[in-house]
Amino acid sequence: MIVHFINAPVPPGLSFATFSAFAMLAIYRQNKQEVGSINIISGYLLFFPQLIAGPIVMPNHLIPQLKKLNIVEYKNILYGIFIFSVGFMLKTVFADTAAQYVDPIMTSIKNASTDEIAIATFLFSQQIFFDFNGYTLMAIGIAYSFGIKLPENFNAPYLATSVSDFWRKWHITLSNWIKDFIYIPLGGSRCGRFRNFTNIIIAMLISGIWHGYGITFVVWGFLHGGFIVLEKIFVFSFIPRPIKIAFTYFLISILWVFFRVEHLEDVVYIFENIKFSSTSYYFFFVVSGCFLLNYFQQFITISELDKFYHRINKIVLMTISVFLIIFCIILSEGSSQKFIYFNF
Repeated sequence: MIVHFINAPVPPGLSFATFSAFAMLAIYRQNKQEVGSINIISGYLLFFPQLIAGPIVMPNHLIPQLKKLNIVEYKNILYGIFIFSVGFMLKTVFADTAAQYVDPIMTSIKNASTDEIAIATFLFSQQIFFDFNGYTLMAIGIAYSFGIKLPENFNAPYLATSVSDFWRKWHITLSNWIKDFIYIPLGGSRCGRFRNFTNIIIAMLISGIWHGYGITFVVWGFLHGGFIVLEKIFVFSFIPRPIKIAFTYFLISILWVFFRVEHLEDVVYIFENIKFSSTSYYFFFVVSGCFLLNYFQQFITISELDKFYHRINKIVLMTISVFLIIFCIILSEGSSQKFIYFNF
């Protein structure tokens, strides 16, 4: 009997649970240490705040916390609500607002104008950042309310000065996982120059395939690896930092096209029809707004939010946080766009 799994439903959080399980087995085998009871193992693999879209937590980070008798504390709940409210705002106010413009265009590319395609390309880069970072902050906030600290997953990625720097700031836990369990075991940078470049390409290809099995994800991963290799071959230290940041953001936004559309012919159509030189003033207004939002990314990192939290009176801060959550619920009319990373 032949069983067909093509249209079978995929369990929520399968990829993240798989990554966590692999990391647990690898570290256990390397260190020969006791992981814990079945309850601890299940708690690590299925810890619900980050189960669907991360961050990917290493066992030596989460399991020791699960083994402790964590007592829910008032101060942790307050801090967790604050972080959750920021993430909720990023998702509903910024990501969902961008989605209202981007999704209709990206799902019907051939009916869109040149201006619309160009604007949607850059707005999607904002949508996916606020969507994914919003989820991560919400997960960190919920976990902290239970006395569990999850690792930071974003550190102002659109202020990166190169593609390799981008991957040190974007989905940090995935980048670390790929480095620890794929790139370094392949030899990392401890081998010849050609082998090192090959390892980079393989690591980024696997990153692309992890996100999806379509050819667009394969090309997306390969191109990221290719640009990282080029950065290692050619040194661009003479270029001013603002120009490197602007160029990197422009490049990353273009590469997100492979991530957003389903078919390679749609990518080709976009590249054939997107003409930045002929776009209207509205396009430059949108891109300027994107750069402004990129600048403020540095203020929504965990370290900066932590500083802000400790500066403000807690009663005032909780009032603002609760009001922000209620406002976001009203704005989204009780529902919201599905998180983009729920697809992976």
